[in-house]
Amino acid sequence: MFVVFVAVGAAVLFVAVLLVLGRGDLLQPETPEAEARLLPDDGVEPADLEELRFSVVQRGYRMDQVDTVLDRLGRELHRRDRRIADLEARVPSAEPLPRRRPAADEH
Repeated sequence: MFVVFVAVGAAVLFVAVLLVLGRGDLLQPETPEAEARLLPDDGVEPADLEELRFSVVQRGYRMDQVDTVLDRLGRELHRRDRRIADLEARVPSAEPLPRRRPAADEH
């Protein structure tokens, strides 16, 4: 008799868990709230990072951390581009030096 009560209790508990959790679908289907704007296929500019948008899903990354990283990357790209422009301005025309052929005795 005790075994019957334990079996009935386990069955009731099992049904209750199934009702709470659903039919095995722990995650809801993804519904795009906003259209994602991803990086272009060619070069990435700081403005591309400012316009970058990801779709929000139930399981994902913390948005504040992603925003912090993207902000930093944008600043780094902007700083890099300014540095490259500064260096290019210092060297008006960079032409390669002609190659010197080694003498026969230098081999």
